[in-house]
Amino acid sequence: MPEDTQPHVRITLQTIYDKQLDNERLLVRTLERLDNLADVPDRLRELEQKQAEASWVPKVVLAALGSGLGAFGTAIFSLLRGL
Repeated sequence: MPEDTQPHVRITLQTIYDKQLDNERLLVRTLERLDNLADVPDRLRELEQKQAEASWVPKVVLAALGSGLGAFGTAIFSLLRGL
């Protein structure tokens, strides 16, 4: 086989060392991100508790809106009935 058809790749120890350093930097960044995620279950539990504590607000708002619309409808009916 002629030599010019063979790919020419030169891998040196320096190239391997540089790639290893890049991989180590990536690993360190990944571990830092994972360390920041360690408290996610606690934060999620706290968020769920806050949402559970505030779940009564929409119920009260809907009840007030419903009773207001009912009173408005009753008032309109009373006015129309009196005519």
